[in-house]
Amino acid sequence: MPGFLLADVTVLPPKGLNTTVYLHLNNLARHSAWAHGFMHAYALWLGMALLVLGFAAAYALAWWRRSSRAAGLLALGGVGTIAAFGCNQLVGHAARELRPYDTHPHALVLVSKANDYSFPSDHSVLAGALITSLLLVTGRALWSHRGAAVAWLVAAEILLGLFLCFARLYVGAHYLGDVVAGLLLGAVVVGALSLLRPVLYKVIGVLEPTVLGTLVRRPPAMAPDRPPSS
Repeated sequence: MPGFLLADVTVLPPKGLNTTVYLHLNNLARHSAWAHGFMHAYALWLGMALLVLGFAAAYALAWWRRSSRAAGLLALGGVGTIAAFGCNQLVGHAARELRPYDTHPHALVLVSKANDYSFPSDHSVLAGALITSLLLVTGRALWSHRGAAVAWLVAAEILLGLFLCFARLYVGAHYLGDVVAGLLLGAVVVGALSLLRPVLYKVIGVLEPTVLGTLVRRPPAMAPDRPPSS
């Protein structure tokens, strides 16, 4: 039955797992007041800011190394991230899952209560999309042979994204299923959009000889002026 014909859902399947994990982590939050300030900031804005910063660093590295295809594919991943947010709104209104604190009014909530639906998590959609963007680029070996910096960026992005998902559970804003679905949705949308890379590479090939080529690669160094011959 279409979602708009359904009443709001309290907990989506797997109900038992979602509820158990939520209540256990909520109990953990009650006994770790020392972490509340950091977890509040990380779950609300810091985690997303660090993920975007890591993505921007990866783009800057590709641009500096003149890896135009890598930079272009990362830009396509950025577009896919925005598209994933739009898809998330459609999925959320179809699923109509209430926020955990609406179902469990006595739960500890460390962030402002939102009026939107809980499934999937916007923050985890961002994490899944940006992590997938970096993985797709590195997986196609579009970087130079000096790959240590890239590997560190990818590892950091994965850890930051997973910790953001944990933080959204810790502060009482989501169930486990919400963040898992968000990760998958972000990954699927970016992965699907990456299928357009043959078209993207053709566009990059057209742009590179022009001034717009500087958007995807660092301009070559200018040769020094030679002194006039005597």
